[in-house]
Amino acid sequence: MDGIGRFILYFMIALVMSAVCWFVCFHYTKLWNKRFHVSPSFHIVCCVAAVITFVATMAFIGLKNTKPVAESIVQAWSEDLMDDDKLQSECFRQSYYSIKGAGLERIDEYKTPEEGGKLIPMAHSETYELVGGIYANGACQDFNDRFPFLGYFLHADAGVPAEVIAADVTSFFASSHERLYQLDRGMKLAIQYISNDLQAQAGRIVRITRMWLILLFLLVQFIPFGIIGYLAYKDLHFSRHEHFTDDDSFDDSSFVTYASAEDDFSSH
Repeated sequence: MDGIGRFILYFMIALVMSAVCWFVCFHYTKLWNKRFHVSPSFHIVCCVAAVITFVATMAFIGLKNTKPVAESIVQAWSEDLMDDDKLQSECFRQSYYSIKGAGLERIDEYKTPEEGGKLIPMAHSETYELVGGIYANGACQDFNDRFPFLGYFLHADAGVPAEVIAADVTSFFASSHERLYQLDRGMKLAIQYISNDLQAQAGRIVRITRMWLILLFLLVQFIPFGIIGYLAYKDLHFSRHEHFTDDDSFDDSSFVTYASAEDDFSSH
């Protein structure tokens, strides 16, 4: 998304960070074990840590493009949504029985969705708001099911507020000569609501995803660094054991020599 030139720059930055990670892995064991002997397996672990750093660095930089990526996701979803016959049918069914349960319209004269009914009466503003809310919330729920990660930021699971639905109904009849409120208008309203929310939450999405990335990076890096630390500690423990063994044999011979001299002095 940023062009080849910037990509090469980001690639070089990631390589430098990986080299720094390798350098730290190689030298941080010297803080407590200066006699640590490096083995080929040690370099393999350092390589793993460097690769993790490279990927994390590229991801951290790339997350700045979260907003345009999210916008393209919302755009593609909105196009699929308006052609989703299954969701349209489910929202129609819910609207039919919700209106029947509310008793606002004379709906018994209309066929049920199971009988192939396609129309429902809408003669009251309360009915418009009820139907608009069902379609809008159905669209929000569909978005949240498809994209739970983005839904976490855009609050799609909460649906479109009732006052937004009411305002849209009022605006529709005030600015339009049409007498029938479109059933799928609630879906279009949900799409606009999610798009506006995305514009407002774009900065927050980048910040939080980067925080999660840093936390994940530290947790994953704990594995190779832990292995390196364990290898250095094991080598230090082995070196100390050999050192103490040599000192003990030296101390024993000195003690024997000293004791023999003391016995000779006592005899004289």
